[in-house]
Amino acid sequence: MAISTAPQLRQTYKLWRRFSMPMEGGARDAIAVPSYVANQLNSAYTLMVTSMVMNLWCILFAVAFFMILRREARVHHISTSLWNKRASLSESFLELMQSGSKLHWKRWWFFPVILLVLLCWVAQNVLSIIIPPYILVGNAAPVNPNAIFAPPSTDQSPSATAQLFSLDVPSALRAVGSAQVASSEVLSKASVRHTALGTLDNGESVSRVDYGYSVTGADLGLQHYPTLLLDVTGSCITEYGWLVSSNSSLGYTNDTYSLFGDRGRGEISLSLFDGAAPVAYFYHGPTPPGPPGNQTWAAYVSSVDRVSYTADSDPIYATGNPIDTGLADAGYAVRPRRPVLSCWQTDVWWYNGQKSTIIGLNSTALPGLDLSPGMQLILARFLGLPRVVDVGRQLGLSALLSSTTSLGSIFDAGSSSAFADLQRLVLAAYIATTNTLIDLTLYPDTPGRSTSAGNLALDDSAQPKPGVADFVVWSTDVTTLSVKAIIVIPVLSLFFWALVIALLNWSPLQSVNALDAVEIHKALYERDPHAKPCIATGRWDTYDTNRGPQDLESSPPSADNGGGQPKPQAEATVRDTGEDESKEYRP
Repeated sequence: MAISTAPQLRQTYKLWRRFSMPMEGGARDAIAVPSYVANQLNSAYTLMVTSMVMNLWCILFAVAFFMILRREARVHHISTSLWNKRASLSESFLELMQSGSKLHWKRWWFFPVILLVLLCWVAQNVLSIIIPPYILVGNAAPVNPNAIFAPPSTDQSPSATAQLFSLDVPSALRAVGSAQVASSEVLSKASVRHTALGTLDNGESVSRVDYGYSVTGADLGLQHYPTLLLDVTGSCITEYGWLVSSNSSLGYTNDTYSLFGDRGRGEISLSLFDGAAPVAYFYHGPTPPGPPGNQTWAAYVSSVDRVSYTADSDPIYATGNPIDTGLADAGYAVRPRRPVLSCWQTDVWWYNGQKSTIIGLNSTALPGLDLSPGMQLILARFLGLPRVVDVGRQLGLSALLSSTTSLGSIFDAGSSSAFADLQRLVLAAYIATTNTLIDLTLYPDTPGRSTSAGNLALDDSAQPKPGVADFVVWSTDVTTLSVKAIIVIPVLSLFFWALVIALLNWSPLQSVNALDAVEIHKALYERDPHAKPCIATGRWDTYDTNRGPQDLESSPPSADNGGGQPKPQAEATVRDTGEDESKEYRP
């Protein structure tokens, strides 16, 4: 996933479009919607999951009571109450715990029923919490092809180079800003290790810093090739042999170095006049012999004569003996003849166990990889050379951690080191690499972006090239939904509803409907049309024209019904009084 601090503008992505969501290990069929819609859907899917568990519970109840009716032709009044409250597991549980009669606590089946209801209630709530979020798979949306701007690199003129440089600077600033506040998860993505190699005969120390990071196609946002992998490894060593001369005749030190140890390639002079704080200059070097993808680069750090509050022994910031600098509490200065950081880096691209370089991102070098020519060109433009060098150049005076923490013309050498500088730069390079494609949508409007000459993403007719938009961008205003999940959950919910309706209406289980309160009330009414609930007693009473209202449970069997015939008594009671625990419903 890209690590960007810049908000994604609405016009840079498309919603309600089905696309392949890149994820670690593979892509998922997805659709992007506004976040508020996803929140509403999440609530709706919670209700669907709840209904699925409710219907499953109803089926289990129906089967259990059907088996009881087949065996005994009667059920306990607790069972009837549970059946009528099957839509609410919490009410079923409360019914068991707060029933008026205490005699059912002595029955063997009571405690297993309590445990079963409790387990189903827990399962319903847990599943309602766990399952609905599975429809949410991220915050990505397919990019709008018209929002892509990939300026071509150029060396046609100094002005064109300067203009291109100014366009690329914001992405480097965003990357280093993210590096400064990176989470532990991001920090773990880039490996930077320091090794002390000993000292030279003149007492100067030699150090090496090894670094590496990996970026997947999913990190880049590639829709169809999330398992594509860029593996970056590199190392820097403090190089003293490239120093040509060190001159202090003018009152300040001027150290001159050859570029990559070859004076024929040019020279660079470093002195206090480069800036009040330490500053670094980055150069791409010659391609060395060795495996494909191996490149060299160097960083010339101008730290000589910079004033420090504290002493330091790091090769780049080593200070001399205390001196009178004329500045309060700043009694140290960096010694002349500081080494150069001589570095190499190898970029290897992997796909399905095969490896290649940036110029071989095709099915010929990497079987199965079918990146469009336009996408290959864009990746080569931004990742063809060590990204750490580009980031260092674009950051300028902010490239070194020591310079960003300096106080005017004074810095703290004791807390500065080549390792700290490289660790920050490498992490920024990793973040800038993951942001390569998403940054294509964050360029400002510039002349030429709507033409193929000024935009690598456009063809000769000024239309987006095929395949250049096969990536996603990330935004907190967007939520990505799994197409599979948003289909399966409603289908299962409808299936359980249909199953319950079918079983209770067109199968032998329909006999359990006799336990419904409506059916019981109907049967009671047919036996005694005058029966009604009594508020005072909480029971159902009959009405006898000769004797007045009578309790169904207390009316004598031989009661005359006014016609000289004994009045039939209801076999079913609706309330267990505790007088006879054998009272049960006979549907």
